Amino acid sequence: MAIQSLSHEEKIRRVSALLRQVDEDVKEKRYEQALDKIRQVYEYDIKNIYARAYEERILILMMERDREQMLKEAEKKAEEKIDAEVKRRLKEFYKLQEIEAEKRRAAEQKEQVLEERARQASVSEVKQETTRDLTTIEKEALKRIEELEKRLQTALQSQTTSVDATTVQKMKEEYEAKLLQYKKQFEEAEAERKKIQEEAFARMREEQQRAQEQLVQKFEEERRLLIEREREKEKQRALDAYRSVMMLMMELAVPGEVQSSILQSLKISFNITDTEHMAVEREVQVRSYIETVRTLYQAQVQTEEDFEHLKNLRQLFRISDDEHVAIVKRVKKELGLPDETAVIVAIDDDPAIRKYIEHILKRTYKTVITAINAESIVSELPKLQPSLIISDVNLGVGVMSGFTFFEKVRNGEFGDSLKALPLILISSMEDEFFIRSARQLGVKTYLTKPFTKEQLESAVKDALA
Repeated sequence: MAIQSLSHEEKIRRVSALLRQVDEDVKEKRYEQALDKIRQVYEYDIKNIYARAYEERILILMMERDREQMLKEAEKKAEEKIDAEVKRRLKEFYKLQEIEAEKRRAAEQKEQVLEERARQASVSEVKQETTRDLTTIEKEALKRIEELEKRLQTALQSQTTSVDATTVQKMKEEYEAKLLQYKKQFEEAEAERKKIQEEAFARMREEQQRAQEQLVQKFEEERRLLIEREREKEKQRALDAYRSVMMLMMELAVPGEVQSSILQSLKISFNITDTEHMAVEREVQVRSYIETVRTLYQAQVQTEEDFEHLKNLRQLFRISDDEHVAIVKRVKKELGLPDETAVIVAIDDDPAIRKYIEHILKRTYKTVITAINAESIVSELPKLQPSLIISDVNLGVGVMSGFTFFEKVRNGEFGDSLKALPLILISSMEDEFFIRSARQLGVKTYLTKPFTKEQLESAVKDALA
């Protein structure tokens, strides 16, 4: 049957069926089949905004899929190309590391053995070693003396009467010379033993002195730290008491002269310096200002007199503009109130929708900026630094859709400071595909047209919370 002969209702029915199939294809990542069905939709309705939004989204998903596939193939080729070289170098590297580690272990073990021997050496061991060496020398000397005496007796007995007195005298002299030599060796060994013993005692005394000094130093350091901690605690207690008195006098509206007199006395008693006084005074003033702001915004009705009192207090306490804005934001956030200083950007190609959004939000927020499409506002975004962006999905033919615009925001194409910006998407489409895509982009709320004043205000409040 020719398309032209179909009724309008039949065309809508077929288009809806095709779009449902498109949604299923997208879920299963059958993007080519989805595009074929969208082309069929165009045969029935060339201007169908649902089909255009689907098509744009699918093309982006296909580009992402192709890019991921190309990256995977490139990574695989690169891995295959360098895998062998990397393995070889890693093998060499690990082998060298093992060799170096073994050398270090051997050197450390040798050094530990030497240190252990030196550490465990004691005076008693030195004495034992010295006595052992001395005993050996004595035994050798006695043995040699005995051998010499035996030789002398043997020689005397074996000699005939023809041996004259000169020979006997010579042998005695040799014996006495040997005996003197051995005695000298004995004396030298004894002197060496005493020297070793004295050195060992000297090292022991040095080690004891060094250990004692280290122990005294450690005790002194710990005592100093304890004293310092106690001083800090005492100083903190004094500052807390000083702060409490100052806050109490401020709450009771004590006259300035009386406050100065009392604080001067406390400064002397607590040893509070001028710098510490100024810091405490500033802290108390800021706290008092915060409580005044909180009381003001907790009231159901704020009068001009309330704001005038806050203004006077701000001048008295020298609260800067930045500090005032930060305090108001903090208090309003704690109380769940909207932040009137928030900068909101609303984008929609329908002028009636733009005026409707601006009219509602300007009752609460001072700065509401509207635009017909994303292209007309992107250059201003870094300068505006918006607190929230609201955008329609379909912004017209030939321009970015809301989805594309929000994807660029999330990717940081308009500045890293906007990547985490709260986003609200509005559309007349309620398809699950669009809602799911919006959630994937981190969109705070998906508002469907037509939306009420309460829905818009609630969505903006939740997004800025």
